[in-house]
Amino acid sequence: MSDSEGDNLDFLQKCPLERLSTFFHEVVDGLCGHRQPRFQDYAKVWNIGEWFTVINSTQKVFKTAVKCNATTEQLLKVLDSVPTDYQKVILDCYNVRKDDIRRTLVENTAAISQAHLTDFDWKLKLAMASDKLASVHEPLLTLDLDLQEEQGKKSISVEMNEDELKRMITSLEAANKAVLQLKS
Repeated sequence: MSDSEGDNLDFLQKCPLERLSTFFHEVVDGLCGHRQPRFQDYAKVWNIGEWFTVINSTQKVFKTAVKCNATTEQLLKVLDSVPTDYQKVILDCYNVRKDDIRRTLVENTAAISQAHLTDFDWKLKLAMASDKLASVHEPLLTLDLDLQEEQGKKSISVEMNEDELKRMITSLEAANKAVLQLKS
């Protein structure tokens, strides 16, 4: 987690300490798809420009902390420009709500696709002959995929020879590498 994540949190100090916990929980609620904090409730604290800066910066800190699985020390390092009393309120909210934020981030990531894999099964067969050749001796892999879609479950069965299997494995390894790069 980089120190620049907390750069725009200076405006937090304008909010009275007794309202800060409610504000942070409302920000997390907004992140989780529930009721977001309303500007009207905080119009006496921040102007509209400061409001958007505070909301975006706070969301960014919470999301990044959860994505990086930040420790208390790492989060405190990011929040070093914020007064200690305010840091404590942020840490309390983070510790209570990090599971909610993580669940929402995972759901948002999973929502990219309409279907997701729920189960799979595979079988290896040896084709001894075909209708065109008397002797083949070719290994074949049968892969059964169970997908969950909006309409319900769907099963897909794929049969591959050795070359097709190698291409599929190469594609899956490339996809895994891309996912790992996105995580870091």
